[in-house]
Amino acid sequence: MSASDWPRAEPTLERVYRRLLHAYPRPYRRRHGAEIVTTLLEMAEPGQRRPRLADSWHLIASGLRQRFRLPHRPLAWLAAALALLAGGAFGAAAGSWAAVQTRADLPGTGRTLAVHQLAAGATGGRISLSTTSGAPISGPDAFAVTAFTGPASWDARAARARLAADGWQAGDIQPGNGRFQAVRDGLEMLVYGSSDTSGTTVMTTVTAVDNGWLRPLTLLGLLAGALTGWLTAAAVTQRRSRPAAVAALVAFAALTPPVWAVYDSAVAALLHPGRGFVAHTVLWPSYFWPVEPIWLNTALAVAGLALAAVTVVLSLVGPRPPTTVSRRVAG
Repeated sequence: MSASDWPRAEPTLERVYRRLLHAYPRPYRRRHGAEIVTTLLEMAEPGQRRPRLADSWHLIASGLRQRFRLPHRPLAWLAAALALLAGGAFGAAAGSWAAVQTRADLPGTGRTLAVHQLAAGATGGRISLSTTSGAPISGPDAFAVTAFTGPASWDARAARARLAADGWQAGDIQPGNGRFQAVRDGLEMLVYGSSDTSGTTVMTTVTAVDNGWLRPLTLLGLLAGALTGWLTAAAVTQRRSRPAAVAALVAFAALTPPVWAVYDSAVAALLHPGRGFVAHTVLWPSYFWPVEPIWLNTALAVAGLALAAVTVVLSLVGPRPPTTVSRRVAG
């Protein structure tokens, strides 16, 4: 068959096939893209302008399979496993943070002091107000107020009645310590008091209540992050860049402590929803950490993510694989 007798390909069909090829990773497209398009065009019917549905699904499925595929090297599989774990941890932290943003806002200073006055039942004494970040695996920021009411005694039942009159749904009073909880407008307040020879101390802590989004968003973030980590590792390991491999090794070493901490708190959040556990606060500097410096977890997380970005850049600027040259259909 001469060149003039060769069936001419429809330009529209070729453009669609080339767009579908974007399902494949770029290195694979460089090596085999022209060959794939040529083969598909040779198999097309005369005058065909759109790919068959089966061909489209086959290209997309094959491309995604190539994106997940790893080189047959043990280090590549190890890197993908570590990237999956790291991506899952930061995805869970992102999902946890997003869930907390949907909760009710904590009251301002004035409202917090007013509610505390209702619980304390006294206007005298010394009142202090503080905002804490909570323990590393428990909850978002919370207001904690302590009042020293002097020699007067404190009645938990009277405090419960005052809060109920203000619209709070107060729970039962625990025997012995007079502690009880009250809920209103997405907020939960813990009230408790103690007395000794110097007087009575009444303390209240206000936190935002989980509205049901924490578990699904944390789990969704974990899965999305793990998927992103694997895909990133697959893309990087296919390029065989020695500088990228070194940067990846250092990144994984830096990310080990924060990733471990996030998974520890994420498991608590997923297994015990509604108890104040969240996954992302372990990445913030906190005085609850038993080791110094308290900013170490945050610094390692930032450094590890920066090194991961350097790994991706080094893999992109590395040597490109050769492009497969093949005969194209005329037209």
